[in-house]
Amino acid sequence: MARQDCADNASQPALQVIVLGSGGGPQEHNVTAFLVRSVRSGWTRGSTIALDAGVHLSAITRILEDTQPPGLGSRVTLPHILESGPFAGMEIRSTSASTNAAYVARHLIDTYLITHPHLDHISGFVINTAGLLGTRPKRIAGLPSTISAFKTHIFNNVIWPNLSDENNGAGLVTYMRLVEGGSPALGEGEGKGYLEIGDDLTVKVFGVSHGHCMEKHAHRGSASSSRFGSVDVSSLASPRLPQASNAASGLSSLFRSSGVTHLAAGQDRESVCVYDSSAYFIRDAVSGREVLMFGDVEPDSISLSPRNLVVWQEAAPKIAKGNLAAIFIECSYDDSQTDDRLFGHLTPRYIIQELKVLAAEVELIRHTPVKVEPNKKRKRELGELSRRTNRAIARSGGDDAPVSPKSQRPRRRSASSAPPSEYGFDSPNTATPTAELSLREFEASAMSSLTPQHRPNMPNPLKGLKVVIIHVKEKLTDSEVAGDTILGELLEHEQEVQLGCEFIVSKMGQSLMF
Repeated sequence: MARQDCADNASQPALQVIVLGSGGGPQEHNVTAFLVRSVRSGWTRGSTIALDAGVHLSAITRILEDTQPPGLGSRVTLPHILESGPFAGMEIRSTSASTNAAYVARHLIDTYLITHPHLDHISGFVINTAGLLGTRPKRIAGLPSTISAFKTHIFNNVIWPNLSDENNGAGLVTYMRLVEGGSPALGEGEGKGYLEIGDDLTVKVFGVSHGHCMEKHAHRGSASSSRFGSVDVSSLASPRLPQASNAASGLSSLFRSSGVTHLAAGQDRESVCVYDSSAYFIRDAVSGREVLMFGDVEPDSISLSPRNLVVWQEAAPKIAKGNLAAIFIECSYDDSQTDDRLFGHLTPRYIIQELKVLAAEVELIRHTPVKVEPNKKRKRELGELSRRTNRAIARSGGDDAPVSPKSQRPRRRSASSAPPSEYGFDSPNTATPTAELSLREFEASAMSSLTPQHRPNMPNPLKGLKVVIIHVKEKLTDSEVAGDTILGELLEHEQEVQLGCEFIVSKMGQSLMF
């Protein structure tokens, strides 16, 4: 009976994602915005979170206008529980879709996860905030660099009034600075590092690259950025990141240096910086079901700050176990867009390239034998064997001899060799001024880092995974719809590589269950 219950829970949806905005412009009524909730929590206060909010209240209103039954208040009595549409099961108390939408924004949504602070991802939230007064502040959650951008460039009494609860603001918005990669002090087991952000919802965030700044400027100093309690410790060394970490912080919140540089006091040099974005793992705390939702992102193979591999390595075991149901990832252009005009975005060819890296990581997880924990006696025997081996190595003086049968002593680096990458793999040429590299040279060099273990060997390694395409930029011509072109190209690539995943092009007003 218990096995049957587990099977039923696995087949039932745990997470709902409502697409408020699926596009990447230029039409301002359809830019990036989503609502996410745990199905188990229903439509209770604070049960729903927003991920980005390029559009917000107006999109909720349009959905309700299309799904509220005719005759509300006359043939259909109020209050009424909606029977269809994305908000099915929610109780409404007004005949006005606008009033009901305001109730959703004011009472059901407390937290806004922001991937990065570009206008097409935040403008709806910013405009709505002052007009939807409630009894508690709205919470903006994001990487410290994102929060810094809000403080410095949005809620600064110039672009918009300071509605935050910092710097003598109005107190309508409060900031939550998230720890990149999750806090090791939170959660247990498979939920370790996840932060509870809503009813039965937990999140973990990773930084990704959204292209480089087109402006050349003096190097904007950066350091590893973290947050403990209510104190920013950007100037302190993080116990989990290398000392050379170059995560953006402070006033240079949107930028990350393209290489680790050590400049003498007063020295100044021009460098190319990249925009930071985010990828969120959103987890139903009860079932363990997850979705991975990217902000704007570029491919690792042409990035000056490649970080997608870290996200794929986090995702791979979740896919292997069947816990990660969907990946929401941008595809702004079709394959006709040239590399020099991507502006930090993806095309179908690069989505497939990234998914091949993910598929290889999944295969690696599936083919890695389960580690059996030795008993105490065996641990003592292994420890003594290791000590004898190390003593023999010390006597022989052989630096290149194996430390143990399963490990190799690392090679010595020459004084001129580059420091190891903080992302777990060497990022070629990033310590070299990028102005000296052509795009073709950089791409060829970066692609060489995709070693054979990053190429899937078995067919359909991502079977069962849904890949939801977001942030499609419309061309506004009489030719084929951009989303249709992108889907066709993805399916054509899929026939060749056989990843096994299902591609879905998101649409405004869509409801997806996982």
